[in-house]
Amino acid sequence: MATIGAYFQLLKDGIFSPDSLIYNIFNFDYTMPDVFWNAGNAVSAGMVKVTFGIFGIYAAYFSAVYTARLYKKDSTMAGIASVIVITFCSYLSEFSRSNSMQANFYSRILSINGILLALCVGYIVGQVFHFLGKNYVPSRTEHVLRIQHRAWNALLPTIASVALGLVLGVIIYLFKIRLLDTYYFKSIISSLENSNNLLIIILLTMLTSFLWWGGIGYPLTSLTTSTNSGAALANMNYALRHGNAQDVPYKYLGSSMVHSYGIMGDASIVLALTVVILIYTHNREIEAVAKANLLPVAFGSPNGLFIGLPILLNPIYLLPCLLIPALNELIAAGAISLRLISPSVYPVLSGTPGILISFFGSNGNWPTFIFTLLLFTLDVVLMIPVIQIGQRIAEKLTVYDEEEDRYAK
Repeated sequence: MATIGAYFQLLKDGIFSPDSLIYNIFNFDYTMPDVFWNAGNAVSAGMVKVTFGIFGIYAAYFSAVYTARLYKKDSTMAGIASVIVITFCSYLSEFSRSNSMQANFYSRILSINGILLALCVGYIVGQVFHFLGKNYVPSRTEHVLRIQHRAWNALLPTIASVALGLVLGVIIYLFKIRLLDTYYFKSIISSLENSNNLLIIILLTMLTSFLWWGGIGYPLTSLTTSTNSGAALANMNYALRHGNAQDVPYKYLGSSMVHSYGIMGDASIVLALTVVILIYTHNREIEAVAKANLLPVAFGSPNGLFIGLPILLNPIYLLPCLLIPALNELIAAGAISLRLISPSVYPVLSGTPGILISFFGSNGNWPTFIFTLLLFTLDVVLMIPVIQIGQRIAEKLTVYDEEEDRYAK
């Protein structure tokens, strides 16, 4: 599901967007018929909405399913109950925000960037079924009477789960709690984008990377787009007047440091990880996921690999997610101070491959491009031991599962 959404995200941001790189290279404004563009834009935007926009529904469902299944409870009923809870909380969250009789059902709670809350809801519902539900043994054949029996056995935990959801939803409505609201992230994003203090930039980059790893991707997603802050405009105006960006007033501006070097449009972590998987891994399933997501990841749509690998809440990837962007920014700041590369001051079109962001942002400065390639190579090298550790853990888990199946027989 996430991989499908990643491809349509690529189409939406990279082809059917007038501000995208591919759209402008091929001059689609003149070469693409309006009917085709309108249809493509509607289809890609719609698929992104029904995959990433309501991904929290899928996350809550499967979180409840696998939690209940772990304790041999009716996982399907648990999944249905979790969907009711997460959608109800989402609706009341939007209702309390809009203060009108018509609320937008597609809340930030349901977005893939707020997946942590959905996973928690699903887990809690699964635990309710653990303590209140009856044991369930799957059957190859299901008939009406058996389904009725299942529904009756799941009635108590379902009522309890929905009651918890009602309480949470009412609390959200009465106290107007804006879960995952942009207001709580804007201060972080604004401080990071407008700061020229390298220490603050590195610390806030690590914070946003940690939130992204933990399932709250709104701050990091906001940083993948160009900013129109006063400091960014001052840098661009200086570069336009003087013909170069070496002595801009804000050399270490957070928006350019993070976007061009820290995360490189998600290339520093996700694309580097994809390259390492394709070169070093021996796991066919993981390699298949990496191959399927290579194209979207290269153009800045990492959610397919983020979910499919998974990177989300995986302790193996915590340190790389925190340290690699910070290290990239430190190295880039050193290169800028030594005048080896030029600061990125120009706007970059959406859908630009992460490795090329600094190149276009510095108006085609070739030393900057070579430096970014070397920096990306360093990121790939740093990811190699992470993949090796992951392979060892996977091998041990495989052996453990085989032994467990043997004892079960």
